[in-house]
Amino acid sequence: MNKVLAALAALPLVGFAATPAHAIGVTIGEGYLPGSTVTEDFSSGVDGVGTFSPSVGYAFADLSGEHILPFSVDTGRYAFVTAGLSPVSLNLTGDMQYFGLLWGTVDSYNTISFYDGDTLVASYTGSDIAAKAGVVDTGSAVVYANFWADAGETFDRVVFESSQNSFEFDNVRVAPTPLPAALGLFGSAIAGMGALGLRRRRKV
Repeated sequence: MNKVLAALAALPLVGFAATPAHAIGVTIGEGYLPGSTVTEDFSSGVDGVGTFSPSVGYAFADLSGEHILPFSVDTGRYAFVTAGLSPVSLNLTGDMQYFGLLWGTVDSYNTISFYDGDTLVASYTGSDIAAKAGVVDTGSAVVYANFWADAGETFDRVVFESSQNSFEFDNVRVAPTPLPAALGLFGSAIAGMGALGLRRRRKV
């Protein structure tokens, strides 16, 4: 397969716009691809996407100097990868073309990588995501990031790395296809979320 991921980008009050190939996009707000499967919110026990190796950390609240709750109003459990745990692989149950997650706070030392077997498909840092979101301070941004592979391409493993504490994430979704019929609806939904804006938390 062509070792490239395309990504979905839609800014608040702008609507859907597909980014060019070889680019990464970020959805501003809490949007995800309609029709995708809720695979893990780390609170309800919903799973089926695969297994973490080694296991990620889980928390319900902030821990100074280590990890921070993505949303100040969130009372559920979230996952995090510290420098001591890094890297952590999410071994998917099958080939996927779409992957979405609530990433926050987005830090320059966070990296997410997509693999097809042992072959690296694409890798993005927190700085990459922040730049696409128009964020200067990567230590305070929370975004919902959506990634999808080109037509006919797949990935079966996602690797989370963080050289410092921590890479926090929640609300993971996957889909075996990019669900093209849903993309227009997705853009409209994100535009309607414009009032949510970019949620920000400060590292503690």
